[in-house]
Amino acid sequence: MAKKTLAQLKTGRDFTDVLDSLMNLTDGGAVTGNMSTAGTFAATGISTLTGGVHLGTEALTGAGACSISVPVTFLDTTGGAAAVSLAASTVAGAIKYIVMAKDGGDATLTIANTLGAANTVTFAAIGEAITLVNSADEDGTITGWCLLSRETGAANVTAAFDGPVTTTV
Repeated sequence: MAKKTLAQLKTGRDFTDVLDSLMNLTDGGAVTGNMSTAGTFAATGISTLTGGVHLGTEALTGAGACSISVPVTFLDTTGGAAAVSLAASTVAGAIKYIVMAKDGGDATLTIANTLGAANTVTFAAIGEAITLVNSADEDGTITGWCLLSRETGAANVTAAFDGPVTTTV
């Protein structure tokens, strides 16, 4: 079957053998079934995603660098304490989640190009996590990683299901 242009695919919306360079859906166009993209996927307007969103993940065992292109990094220090890093990103709005998944020693994260925050975070227990966004100013100039949230481990995970953690003084 020969490749088709999008205009030729208007009826039936069969995207098998579509040219690889461009796909443009307008006026309520839809894709059913599985769809994958390589490179950048941009959507304008309101996008509705049903069935959940699954972000790309990586496992970082021991010392090393967290990827700036993979949204979620799981830290594993079962081999002992480790120094990890997160480089500066060139993508405004990039979101990065870093989670301590296995604990055999502290993971000390050094973050390049932070915005209004310390550049070192120590993860000492399973469940400790941070969420960062790479920010930009009104001109689009990258201003650095900004800490959005920090969780402190298993006590907070339990509290999310059982209610607030209380202490007696």
